[in-house]
Order: sequence, then C-alpha cells, then structure tokens
Amino acid sequence: MNKQIILNGVAAFLPEKHRVIAINSDRPPLSLSIPASRCLALLVNYQGEVVLREHFFHEVWVSNGAQVTNNTFYQNISLLRRAFKEFGLNEDYIVTVPKVGVKLENTLKITRSEEVEIIATELSQPSTPEPTPPRKIARRLSSSFSKGRFGLGSMVLVLCLGGTFLAWQASMDNRFTEFKPLITQSNCSYFVNSDTTDYKKHRLFARDFKLNCEDFHYVYLTAYNNFARFSAVACERPFSAWRKNHCVTHYVITDNGNAFEK
Repeated sequence: MNKQIILNGVAAFLPEKHRVIAINSDRPPLSLSIPASRCLALLVNYQGEVVLREHFFHEVWVSNGAQVTNNTFYQNISLLRRAFKEFGLNEDYIVTVPKVGVKLENTLKITRSEEVEIIATELSQPSTPEPTPPRKIARRLSSSFSKGRFGLGSMVLVLCLGGTFLAWQASMDNRFTEFKPLITQSNCSYFVNSDTTDYKKHRLFARDFKLNCEDFHYVYLTAYNNFARFSAVACERPFSAWRKNHCVTHYVITDNGNAFEK
C-alpha cells in the first residue's frame, strides 16, 4: 500500500510514485521529477528545520550515483514551489535560507495516510495513449536527394551531440573546485567552502576529528556560522567530475566547539 503525505488536506504527495494529486477535486495529478520528489520528502521529514544544502546534495543526488550543481538544486526547489501554488498551497511554505539550505514551515499541516480512497482522483485519470510511430517517408525521396540529406543530417547529428555533451559538461557538479585550501596535516589536505569568512569550525574539525588519511587524502569541509551541522567529504584524490574517485561523506554536528560525527 502506497504511503501518502497529506498537505493541508487539499493535496496528497505520493513519494513512491513521485506524484502530487488533488483531494476532492478534479484537478489532474502532477508528476514530479525524481530529484524534486526526493527534495520534498526530505523537507517533510525535517519540517520546521533548515535542511542543509549539502544534505540535499548527498541524499538526493550523490547517494544515488548522480552529480548536481547549485542551479539544478534550486531549480528543483522552484518546481516544488510551483507545484504548491498549482494545488492552492502557499508557495511561501518553502523557505530558502541563503547559502545554507531550505526548510518547510511548520504552519503547513501535514498528516500521513495509507488510505487507498484518497488516490481515487489519480486512478480515475485516463491512461496516457501510446505514441503514434513516426511516418516513414524516406522511400518517397529520390536516391540523390536522400544521399545529400544523409550528409547534412550526419553533420547536424554531430553538432547536436556535441552541444548535448557541452551542456552536460557545464551541468556537472564542480563546486569542490571552488573550495579554498586550509591546512595540510597528518597526510590530509583540507579544503573549505569559499562562501564563508570564518573558518573556526573547519580548523577545529581538522584538529579534533580523526579521519583515515592513509586512504582519503583530500577533505572538503562545508560549515557556516551559527549553524550546528556541516559536512566533510573525504576523497582519495582531488575532486574532478571527469575521473573516478572514491569519497566518504561525514555529517557532523558541533557542540561547544568540539566536532563529533553524527
């Protein structure tokens, strides 16, 4: 039986199906992208708390073998706001904390249900028709015309593939390349997020938190002032989107200046 998360009594979020459906309304169901659906599930689980951007990155993308950029992350958050608005929910329920993360306001009433009746609206929707196969028109072309078109078509295909490759390359997650070197000690090189100016937490981590520096020499630390949690990504070699790497992520909370693994 599918789990359902009821939002303000007007919409049901089905995390296993990546859908939002209306309750007591004929509004058609809305399919969410898998990353957007996972982001919403994470916000629901931590309602009222700020979920770190790095936590989103790991739980939604990295742990599922994918990479992500800041732009892609915030685009998925925008998709969730539009989905809320479409179902009559205030998009301001989803709050962005700049350079830190996102939270779901406690004012949004959330209940969990497994009642099959709630998804009756979804079940009543007509099935998507099978796509009509494209018409074959190649036989209507003359031989010489076909050969000329084949050469031009090949060039267009190469250009399209090249453009797709460059777009994919631009979308790869290179955020670690912007990290600043902090310190090298005990065979570990520590790098810190460049969008902060206070590196006290980073230094405490490097001093107190014992990592396996024999195998993971490059450590990327993300921390912010007045925020208890941060992350440490330890890798065998410098981060690059274009080569294989083996990394381990540690989620950390701080308490009275000391760092402990969560």
